[in-house]
Amino acid sequence: MATVTRRTGEILGIATVILGIAIALPFSLIHPVLPFTVLLIVFGGTMALRKQLRLPKYPTSYLAGCLVALVLLLPLVSGFKFAEQGLDDGPFYGADYTRGVMGLEVQERVEYRQGEILIYNRQQNSAPLLVYQVDGETQWARELDVRQHPKYEDYLLNKIETPTVTYGILRDRLNFLGTWEFGKEPGRAYVWKWGGFHRFYLSW
Repeated sequence: MATVTRRTGEILGIATVILGIAIALPFSLIHPVLPFTVLLIVFGGTMALRKQLRLPKYPTSYLAGCLVALVLLLPLVSGFKFAEQGLDDGPFYGADYTRGVMGLEVQERVEYRQGEILIYNRQQNSAPLLVYQVDGETQWARELDVRQHPKYEDYLLNKIETPTVTYGILRDRLNFLGTWEFGKEPGRAYVWKWGGFHRFYLSW
């Protein structure tokens, strides 16, 4: 009986670790602290509703699983951040562009989902625009202004070119070559699957 109880507790602990990480890790896309917060909130809510959810009575196993998940999240979140950012400058979020693009000349375009992403490289002191259009209607427009970042207030990304798209699970990635004070460097911009621009990076 003791052996069965111990095995059941181990299984529940392992299940807590796996489910906890699976639920929490995707939130690192938004902010690196969020996975830990989400894990603790979900764990606390689950324990409070344990009777209503008819979960087995093994509180120590659940707690141990939560603690292990918290420890494992540290390298996982760090690895996830490095895989996205690497040794790049950023993240940059730029700014929404709401003034319209009438009169501006499209430099480059790339097919994307139901429409296309357009690139507008403007005058010398203006950041480039990324615009997603479907059937000629703008779905979103973003000014890729690195000056929005407090560490890069004296820098300006003034041109992007050679765009390509890599499709992902939660986000798609636009790869490009950017020109700023450090010369031409590779860059990447992320777009949410459900619509809307997320953020972008530039390489050193």
